[in-house]
Amino acid sequence: MLEQYLTQFTQQVEAYSRQLEMLQGRRLETATAAETLNTLAGEEEPTVLLQIGGGASLRVKILDADSVLLNIGSDVVVERTNSESTEYLNNRVKELEALEKKVAESIEQVQKQAKEVASRMETAYMQAQSQMNRGA
Repeated sequence: MLEQYLTQFTQQVEAYSRQLEMLQGRRLETATAAETLNTLAGEEEPTVLLQIGGGASLRVKILDADSVLLNIGSDVVVERTNSESTEYLNNRVKELEALEKKVAESIEQVQKQAKEVASRMETAYMQAQSQMNRGA
């Protein structure tokens, strides 16, 4: 039974680790978008690389760096100014950091429980070995 608990804890840690990795990727992507918007706002004729697939990119000029289409969730896209979008993205980065912290704490808690179960398994094994040695 303890082995089943240990297996479940291991699976939970793996699931939380995948979730943490996904959150970290999303946070980095969001922070990069906010930084890019900041950079574009300060340029007179901003240009970016637009990936068109197959490893090909185009250098394109931004017509209006102050008008940003922002996906706010559930496939809802709104038009916001550059500064509003940057603020939204920076707030999103903070939210993602908080979620990362919670997931990391969950991983730590499950690992602690797994360690306790492993210790109990070792103790039970040692007791069984001791009893076998006495009986032999």
